Order: sequence, then C-alpha cells, then structure tokens
Amino acid sequence: MSGLRTVLTCATALMVVALCHAQPDPRAEPFQGVLGPVEGVYGMAQVLLPATLAAGPATQFRFKGQDSWFPFDRPLYLGAFPGEERTYAIEFKAADGTRQAILTYTIDRRPPEAPQFTQASGDVGSSFNLGVKGEGQIFLSLDGSPFELFTDAQSSSFAALPDATRLVRAVAYCVDPRGNASRTVSGQWRLHPEDIQPSFSLPGEVQALGIRVLEDGSDIRIEQRTLLDSSRLTLSVPLGATPCIAVNASKPFSSMASYAQLAEDKASASCIIPFPWGYEQELSVQYGYAKDGMLFVAPEPLKINPVFPIEEGSAAPATALAPNVRLDDTSAYIDWPASPWRMLFDSGDGIFTIVSRPLVFRLGTEPMTIRYASQGLNGSRSLVASLTLPARRIMAEPALSGVEDGGRYGSSVTVFALAQAHDKAALLYEFTEGDGAPPTIHRGSLRIGQEGLRFDGRDGETIRYRLRVVAVNASSMGDVGDEGYRERFYSFTIDRQAPDVPQTGSGVAGYSSSDALISFKPQDGSVFVSVSETAEGEFVRYDGPISVGGSKEGRKRYTIRAYAEDEFGNRSAQMQPVSILVDISSMYVDASGRVGAVGGPDDPMPYLDDAIEAAQATGKRFIYVRGMVRLRRAVTVYGSLTVTGGFDDAWNESPTGSSHIYVEQLPSGTPYAIRVHDGTLNLSSMTISMMGDGSGGLIESEQGELRLNRITMHLSGGIEKTAIKATGGMLSLLSSSLVFSKTLTGRGMDAAGASLALADSTLSCDASVRLLDVIRLSDADARISGLRLDASPAQALSILSATRASLSIERSILSVRGGSSSCRVFSASASDLSVDSVYVDVSWQGSVEVFNASSASGLRVAHLSAFVESPRSVFVASSGSGIDIVNSIAVFMGGDALFIRSDTELKTSSIASNCLWGFSRLMEGRDTLGALSESTLQRLNDLASDARPNMTEAPSKTFYASAKGLRRLSEGSACVDSGVPVIWASKLDLFGKTRSKDSPDIGAEEH
Repeated sequence: MSGLRTVLTCATALMVVALCHAQPDPRAEPFQGVLGPVEGVYGMAQVLLPATLAAGPATQFRFKGQDSWFPFDRPLYLGAFPGEERTYAIEFKAADGTRQAILTYTIDRRPPEAPQFTQASGDVGSSFNLGVKGEGQIFLSLDGSPFELFTDAQSSSFAALPDATRLVRAVAYCVDPRGNASRTVSGQWRLHPEDIQPSFSLPGEVQALGIRVLEDGSDIRIEQRTLLDSSRLTLSVPLGATPCIAVNASKPFSSMASYAQLAEDKASASCIIPFPWGYEQELSVQYGYAKDGMLFVAPEPLKINPVFPIEEGSAAPATALAPNVRLDDTSAYIDWPASPWRMLFDSGDGIFTIVSRPLVFRLGTEPMTIRYASQGLNGSRSLVASLTLPARRIMAEPALSGVEDGGRYGSSVTVFALAQAHDKAALLYEFTEGDGAPPTIHRGSLRIGQEGLRFDGRDGETIRYRLRVVAVNASSMGDVGDEGYRERFYSFTIDRQAPDVPQTGSGVAGYSSSDALISFKPQDGSVFVSVSETAEGEFVRYDGPISVGGSKEGRKRYTIRAYAEDEFGNRSAQMQPVSILVDISSMYVDASGRVGAVGGPDDPMPYLDDAIEAAQATGKRFIYVRGMVRLRRAVTVYGSLTVTGGFDDAWNESPTGSSHIYVEQLPSGTPYAIRVHDGTLNLSSMTISMMGDGSGGLIESEQGELRLNRITMHLSGGIEKTAIKATGGMLSLLSSSLVFSKTLTGRGMDAAGASLALADSTLSCDASVRLLDVIRLSDADARISGLRLDASPAQALSILSATRASLSIERSILSVRGGSSSCRVFSASASDLSVDSVYVDVSWQGSVEVFNASSASGLRVAHLSAFVESPRSVFVASSGSGIDIVNSIAVFMGGDALFIRSDTELKTSSIASNCLWGFSRLMEGRDTLGALSESTLQRLNDLASDARPNMTEAPSKTFYASAKGLRRLSEGSACVDSGVPVIWASKLDLFGKTRSKDSPDIGAEEH
C-alpha cells in the first residue's frame, strides 16, 4: 500500500512540476528526504518533493521566521508573481530531530528595465552610430529583421544616402540571466545629406509609461479571496483603463518592471498570487491602472497574509490577454505584457507555443491572422483570440526618370515621375540653382505633371540644379508631411558652357629647320585641330603630338587652327591661328644678318653671294631675301635654285614687303653678275639694281633654265649694259620690268638657241640711253604677250629682232619717243613672225621702219593699230619674204610715208580689210600683176580679191578720244565690224575682250 502511495505522490509532483515549469533535478537531494534543486536563484517556479510518502515519521519544514512546523508530506511549490522577486528560506529537520538545515531559494520573475538607445530618435544628420545600453543580454531588430543578440560595446554605423532621406528603425529588449525579458523599446532615426534639412517632421515614438501616485485611490477598488496555495485578487479600475498589479515591488513608484497587466481596457480583472503551502509571510501588493500613457498607482499597497483553506487552484481568464502590437511600413512587433498567465501563440500552423520573448513579423502583401490564448497555472486555457496584421504598407517612392543624381548634361533635361504602386501618388518638388539647398516642400509646392519638369540651363553657362521631390497621397495633400515621407534629392548639372580655347604646347615654335612637333596643353574636352598649308584644312581629333615635315621642294608654312569640344557638343571659339614655318631646304638673307650665320630665318646671312654658295654647298634649293642685300661678287648656279624676295618682318610673303638686290661693281673682265650653267634659276618678287662703268651684264644662262617672276631690273651706267643673255635652254619673264638709264647701249634680252616666254612685263628707258636693243633672238623661238614698252632712247632703237627664229607677239603696247637715228620695231630674217592685237605708237625724229622681213621670212600681221609720226617711215619693207597684213589700222604722219615696199610678188588676199591713213605712197616694188605701174588704193584692193577691201578714214572719225595715252576706237568708225575672220589670230583683243567670230573690228581694239 505504501508503494502505491509513493507512486501516486510522485505522479502528482510531476504534474505540479509541469504546470509550474519547475525543472527539479531528480538526482539532487539538498537535504535528507528532500528531492529538488540545489539552492540558488531561478527565473521560474521550483518544486521540492519528499523523498518518500511512506507511513512513518516524516521530515518537517517551516519558512524561516515562522513558528509552526509542517510535515513535509507533499510537493512544496516555490513560485512568484510576474514581476516579483521572492526569496524563500526554508528550515528542514529530520524526523528524529537529529539533523537540521536551511535551504534558500530565490524565484526571480522581475524583468530588467527596458534598454535605452544611446542616440535619441529623430533627425541625426548624415551619419550616426546606433548603440544600446541595458541589463543582461540585449536583443535588437533593425528595420524589421529578426531579433539578434546585441553584444557588449557593439554599435552599428549608418550613413545617409547621397540622394534621399534614410529611415532606420530599431526595436530592442533585454533578457536577464534568469531569462526574464524586459519590455521592448523602439526608436527611429532619419539620416539626410548634411546640407539639406528634411521637409517634414519625423513622427514621434511612443514613450514608456510614466508613474503617478493617485491622491486618494477613490476610483480604484481591490478585493482579495484566498485560494489553495494562492490568493485571488480582483481589481476594478475606471472604464477604458488597464488594471495593473505588482507584488513585493522594490521601486513601485519609479520602475515599471514589477507591474503585470491583468487585462486590456477592462474595468475589472482578476489574478492569482501564488505562494507555497505553509507560507505565512506577508505579501505587499501595489495596484493601479494604465491610461493615456501614464500608470496611476494607489498610494498604499494591499497587504496579504496567506491562509490555507482547501479550494480550487489557479485558472486562466475567460478572455485572452491581448498583446502589444507595434507596426511600421514593413514589420509588426508583438509582445505580451507581464501577467499572471502564460501566453500561447499560433502563427498559422495550428500549433500553439508558449511565448516568452517579443516577436517580429515581416508583413506580407496580404493581411495575416495570428491566434493566441492565456493559460493558467493549472493548465486551463482562455478562449482563443485572434489578431489580424495588415498587409505591408506600400509607400509611394519619389523616383524620377530622365535624370540621375550627379549627372551632367549638355542640353535641356526633362524629368518625369516614375509610375507608382498606386495611382493616387503625387510628386511634389522644389529646386534651386547653384550650391544652395532646395527649399523644403510644403503644402503650396508644385506637382510634377504628366508633361514632366523641364530644366533648360543657359547658353554659355554651367548651371547646377538641386531638386527635392517627395511622393504623397494625392487625396490628402493638405496633410503633407504628417507621415514623415521619404524624400529624394537630385543634384545635376546642365553644361552649356564652351570649353577653354586650346593652347599650343611650349614646343611649338614659329620656325623649324627640321620636322616640327605640334602639341596642345591638356584641358577639358576634346581638341580638334587643323594643320594645313592653306589654312582651310579639315579638323580632326587631337590624340597626341602631330609631326609636320619639311620638303626638299621648298619651305612649308603650316597654319594651325584648333577648337575644343566637350562631351555635350559645346564648342569653344577657334584659337588665334598659329603659323609655323618648317624649312629644311632654304637659306635666309637679310642685310641685318651676321657674318657666319647659319642662314635660318632667325639667323639670316647678310650677303646674297654667300647664301648662293652656301645653298649649293649644302644642297638647299631656296633662298629667301628680305630688305636690301648686296651681291658683292659674281656667282654661278649649277643646280636648281630659287631666290625669292618680298617678305615682311616675320618672313611671310607680303605684297607690301620689298626685297632689293644691289649688284656692286664687278671686277674688270667679269661679264655677268649671275651665271646659270646647266642649271635652273628662279628669281621672283624683288628688285635687282646693277650700276657701274664699263660693260657688263646682269644674268647669263648657258644651257640652263632661267625664270623671272615679278622682277624689276634697273641697269645703269657704263658703255653697255645687258639684262639677260641666254644661250640654249629656256628663258621666262613674267610680270617683270626692265629699266635702263645712263648707259650708252642698253640690251634687254638676247636669246640664242633658246626658248623665250614673256608675259605681262614692261621695258623702259629714257633719253639717257643712246642705243636700245630690246629683244634679240637667233635660232630661237619666242612667245610674247602683254609686253609694255616705253622707250625714249636718244639715238637708235630696235624693239624685236629675230634671225632664224619663230616668234609671236600679241596683246602688247609699244610706245616710242625721241631718237635721232633709225627706229626698227619688228625685224625678221629667215624667221616666222606673227603680230596680233598690238598697239604701236611711234613719235620719232629719225627714220622709222615698223616691219622688216628678209631672207624668206614669213610675216603675219592682224589687228594691229600703228601710229607713226616720222620724217621718213615705212610700214613694211619686205625682201624675198611673204607678208600678210589684215584687219589693221595704220596712221602715218609727218613726211614721206610708204605703206609697203616689196621685191616679191604679193599674194592675193594678203593685204585686206585694213584702214590706212596718211601714206604718201602705198606700194613700191612688184605685185601679183607685175611691176607696179600705179600706187593707188584701188590697185591695193585688186590684191584683196574676194576678201574685204582696204579703206581709208580720217583719224578723227576712227578714234573718239585718248584714254590713258591710247587712242580708242569710235563707235561710228568704218572699222567697226569690218574685219575678216583670221584663223591664227587671238580670240582676245588688246584689252582682253573677246573678238567677234564673223565680223571683228579692224585694229587692236574690239569695240
């Protein structure tokens, strides 16, 4: 029977243990006959069991300070009320009284105080460190994450986003060594860029309850009812308040840790305060209620003295105690206040579990329902209650398209509001130009519409824009800022400012005697450069130094142009063009140069003779002359050499620049100052002066090529001066002048076995020259166009003399004055001579012969205008030669004037369509009809045959006036449209006008 009793007793003990969560060690026996935990502090109820329930003397016990002893014949439940820390000192003695001991146990169910964040909630600038202080272990949830242990001295660092506000949320609680969890505390901190204050205030956090003592406690009532191993209290509080009780509180008026909540918003609620069998010590109960963020506590506690009638044990309340729920946009935090009951929780799987710590849930896209219940010490449960958590709140994001924070743009920018999760969102904005923060957004801020928001910048400027946007509920825009909306900040730049004008590097010099390297200084944007000789080259991207080379064919002057362009297409102005001279083949001559110079533009040689010799010795082909320089001795050109003048101070070819070569008196026996021997000499853009006694010449060419362009030659003094003599080879004279003075005999050009090309050049002399021989050709060919002759020699003149030559002259003006001896304009011996569109004006004191043809020469004259005033004159004297004279005007005055003298029969139509005036005789010699029997116009026209006849007309009718010394054809003259077509004649008249094809005018001018 005793064994059965023992088994029943153990089963009862185990049931009690299960109900009170005690965990006795069945192997422990802190005192003989006593099974249970060792002495210590525990966070849950503990049970001491008798070692046996067999009949006989039993171990006795009493709580220290009490008189009566009780038999230890049942489980001894050591518990405490939630929030209470209760110490039990229990005396035990053996049945025989020989042994005695005191066992001490503390049941600590008082949670620690809630932790504290080291940083107060609110706006914290651009960064902050989150720290938490509290008792025991600290558990922290950041932004809805699961609770994790927050170790000692641990902190989390947070930094603001560069383009938005950032909200950091945290919930924390403490757990003491006995496993008691404190209340939770929450905080939220908003970070923002340092120089931008948020537009809206941050919603405040719910503060912990404060404690206030009731003045008289008249609105609160507490009733006590003693039960088995417990005392039931019923607390009545004002409507809408939550009843709260603390047992044996150490700081009842300053700490919330000891208070348990009995119900939520109940006017009356009950609870059970446990105590073990035989416990007679007084308990102090503080009571009150929570309302409107304040705990109101009765001024005096209720004193309870346990008694032990036989009655039912503790039971669960009818309605489950509701949890505290804290919600944010994405998470829910759930914890139950301290209460006399255990809380059971079901998250949706149908299984209830005991809740001892706060919970955190991530909210979903749909609402979530959880279930919970309260459980009494005897295992009974309340009705199951439920709580619905809302779906995650989707906040409208203030996001834009069309622009990026920190972006840089080269044209207008239009920003649009991105589509929001709900169409009721509206984006409000404020912005500023420059570095200042944009104004805060307020009720009157503008909304970004469907058309977007456009930023244009300004031409020629770089504008920084700072934009602030916030997404709000369009239906409640009057309450802007009440929810602490997230803000976005955009900083961007519209760059419509051109980059700097490029600058060349320090190594870009104005002159280089070798290949040059062109570089540019580093700068923003890309440089586009044009390097060309024409200053019109295409621009290309500059990727590195550019090499420009010289040429053996002459110097190269490069023009460097450049502009810069940035990534947005903004283009700078072009830099001032830079000129660089690259010359590997030239020598430079200037009178200011030094003896021994290298001959570069920055170190020119002073004398032309030295330069010519140095150029030929070094293989250079070009000589550039500036100012007046001297040729001190005769030089010979063997290779190819070009001598050019007309340069300014920067060695640029300039129409106003002048160069003058002064040929000094040459030693006796030196026939020419410059000799070209089987070489090539090009002279251009300069004046050459040669003076001195005796005889001498300027240039002699032997089997060479001599080209003169824009050359003026002055020859003066002595017995005889010759400008140019060419034997073999080629001679070219373009746009040049020959001037003779103060010499006995002047000779222009003497070409033997050579080819002569003369165009647009002049030759002149005054009466200080006695004899002038302009052009003499032998065994040569010549083409002359645009010759202008102004000659007034004192005695004799020969303009063009050809022997065994072929030459043509056109569009030239020959003006002759003075002279006491003979004047021969054109002379051809065994030569072919063509004269076309030439104006001849001779006023001569001696005899004049315009044309002389001999030794089987061929003379062709067309569109000639000849004016001769002389005592004795002949238009054409022909001996054994053929002549053709058509479409010409001949006006002779002053004496004996003969039109044609010929010892050869004239061909039919060889003399036709001419206008003749002032001849005393028209013909001498023979014609096609035999010996001349008469000299009449009719006889001359008989030779014209079918061609247009010759005619006579007074000069007053033929010409209307004189312009610039030239007689001009009158519109009423019979010469107008009276000529015949000439196949070999030029298509242009004297002045460059196109002649009529069918009926050209007679004379050098086409009216």
